Amino acid sequence: MQSTFRNLLYVLTRYKLATATNLLGLSFAFVLFILIWIHVSYEYNFDVSIPDRERIFQLENMRNDGIWEANFSRPQLERFIAASPGIEAAAITNNLVYSSVRLGVSTSKEVDGKSYMEQVERITIGYTKVFGFEMVAGSADCLNHPDGVLISESMARKFFGEGNPVGKPVYFSEFESAEGTDIYGLHFEPAYIVGGVYRDFPENTRLKNALYIPIMEKEMMHDWNTGPYYCYLLMSSPEAVPATIDQYMTNNKEFLKKFAIEDIRLRPLTELYFGQQVRADAAPVGNKLRTNMLFFVAVLIIGIAMVNYINLSIALAPIRTKSITIQKVLGSSDATLRRYLVLESLIITVLAFFIALFFVFLLSDVQWIADMLGHRLDLFSNWRILAMTSLIVIGCGIFAGIYPAFYITSFPPVMALNKTFALSDRAKNTRKLLIGFQFVISITLVVGSLFVFLQNKYIGNVDLGFNKDHIMEVRLSMGAALNKSELFKARLLESPDIRDVAFSEFKFVSDESRSFIGYSYEGQHSYMSWFGVSSRFPELMDIKMIAGRYFRPSDEAPGNSQPVCILSESAAKDIASRFTSGRINDLSDIVGTNISDNNIPVQIVGIFEDVHYESLYRQLRPLGLWVSAKNHYRHTVPERYSYVKIAGGDPRAAIEHIHKVTEELMPGYPVDIHFFDSVLDELYHKSQKQGALVTILCLLAVFLSLVGVFGLVIFELQGREKEIAVRKIFGSTVRQILWMLNSSFLRVTLVCFVISIPVAYYGVNIWLQSFAYKTPIYLWVFIAALLIIALLTSLTVTFQSYRAATANPASKLGH
Repeated sequence: MQSTFRNLLYVLTRYKLATATNLLGLSFAFVLFILIWIHVSYEYNFDVSIPDRERIFQLENMRNDGIWEANFSRPQLERFIAASPGIEAAAITNNLVYSSVRLGVSTSKEVDGKSYMEQVERITIGYTKVFGFEMVAGSADCLNHPDGVLISESMARKFFGEGNPVGKPVYFSEFESAEGTDIYGLHFEPAYIVGGVYRDFPENTRLKNALYIPIMEKEMMHDWNTGPYYCYLLMSSPEAVPATIDQYMTNNKEFLKKFAIEDIRLRPLTELYFGQQVRADAAPVGNKLRTNMLFFVAVLIIGIAMVNYINLSIALAPIRTKSITIQKVLGSSDATLRRYLVLESLIITVLAFFIALFFVFLLSDVQWIADMLGHRLDLFSNWRILAMTSLIVIGCGIFAGIYPAFYITSFPPVMALNKTFALSDRAKNTRKLLIGFQFVISITLVVGSLFVFLQNKYIGNVDLGFNKDHIMEVRLSMGAALNKSELFKARLLESPDIRDVAFSEFKFVSDESRSFIGYSYEGQHSYMSWFGVSSRFPELMDIKMIAGRYFRPSDEAPGNSQPVCILSESAAKDIASRFTSGRINDLSDIVGTNISDNNIPVQIVGIFEDVHYESLYRQLRPLGLWVSAKNHYRHTVPERYSYVKIAGGDPRAAIEHIHKVTEELMPGYPVDIHFFDSVLDELYHKSQKQGALVTILCLLAVFLSLVGVFGLVIFELQGREKEIAVRKIFGSTVRQILWMLNSSFLRVTLVCFVISIPVAYYGVNIWLQSFAYKTPIYLWVFIAALLIIALLTSLTVTFQSYRAATANPASKLGH
């Protein structure tokens, strides 16, 4: 054993470049493999932490437009629960309202007391039973009281330190100056008493570490039409689901049709994350195919690194064969030498793995890595992945050492001593096949990274239907939105750096659930997104009208009881499509008519060009913007998102003024100001970070491929030195010799390019399918990838071959 390690140390110091290259390539490959495996595990284990998840189902309904959605009215849910004996527990949440909302929360009644922005969920007590809340203090029964609240363990420490939080009050600074006011049609208490503390949920679950406040037993039980509620059911067994649905639909089909519901289903919780997201569902979803592809690429990177190791090991064969031959003469058998060479491979691979672990440990606290993965890099909770990776490393080390071990020990002693090495045709083809494998993966990843760049550029250049430049999004507290919005606007406009201010009840551009209504137009029923805004909003956003007019200040003046709306071109076309030809000849024909929202007439005063109010992952959907007088129509919802148009140039003065006004009107409330560009970028955060990961994989694959070429060139030159010398004597120029050495590699590159085209096309096409609006698949990108790999390969071959091509022939023929 001592001799083995002494020989290994000699190899490490004697062949420094090859050893460093192998360690670097293997280490980087292992780092990326571990990172991607942790990410894939995060995706595949989404919701796995939920007890009895196999028996939990989400209740969904299909509307008369053929689209499934997850939201119900409260009495519809209670009717289904009461009629279904196979239900053990029911979880109802008001998730439509709070899916994207963090509210200001304080432990002090003082107006200027410190506030925290926290997620708030409204649930029935059954929610804690269905999802198995683990209580560490107090009891979930506090949700039977209107002022009870559950908080997470981490939240308890943040709010109250190490003291017992049960029985202590929390206040919603969000509702400061709005106590006693109904918001979203619901009553909020001025203070909530902590009744229980639950153990924090992991990141990869639909359950949030939020403040949970109660939905009371009779809440909105009178309203069969408004559907802000979602429901999960814990069934006695999965087998009970079909009979439950069949029985309910048999007894209630005609009743449901009165509410435009055509069908009902129960979808397993285990299928939701990687399944098709239904309308009005804000829960996170993943892309199973894309996740699998990412892991497959990570495996291929390991393969490239192993091939690279084999190539470099074989490239050193002519140099190492003499020492191997001497060991044979001294009595070592081929079997012993082969075991040693495999052990050497194993030790180098394991050493690279430990280097990779060191880098992964350093990266675990790097925020950029967490952003790229979309979650924290928690090594402790992923110890199984590290353990399994170590087993894979051992297997790879042994496998990568077998072929070089047999190859290096196969040379006759005479060849080793005379330094006359020649590869058989089979050996040459094997090595080119290995290089070809690397090239196929490299070209595919280069194509992928180029299309990631093109798609991101395409998204940035799509006409969104509004002007996002020089606009800031400022979120107000609900109390300020209800009672201080006009004062807020007036104070902002005191600055010459601010041009205009408008309000919206929701974030204007977001993929999260917002108001979606079913409406009637002359007896025809349809659906669209429905946003309440202030009268200046369309003009501030530079939304283009194609018929009718913009809103007027008089539309929201006190005493005006007529709500008005403007519809997107898609919404207007949807209305027109429901009538026979000739009924609506032009979209402008519907201007001045009314739609009916829960029997309330809303006048259509204009039609505007379509706007992308959701990310480009989604198809454009009909949209309506409405305005009414305060306390009329739907104005129980405050316009809590303000949009501020600032002057061009340096924005710092405008931002400082916004901060000053916000802090004066909402003391203690966390200021939340964003450039609208950054708000839009958040929609593509995950895709952009995955694109960055693909780019890193691409660079690593290209690097490893070039190192493989480097090793193969070294070997070929050692076997062709005399051939090159003879060619020079017979008149070959340096250029001709360099072309001769480059041509074989370029032929391999061309063949690999042809093989990689369908692979790259398939991968890019799958990735682009997640976007509703996507860049075309250009042929020139494939050609560019070929040229990039061919150029880098040629530079590598030329760099390594130039010395041999310019050497004195006499020095090579004189031995």
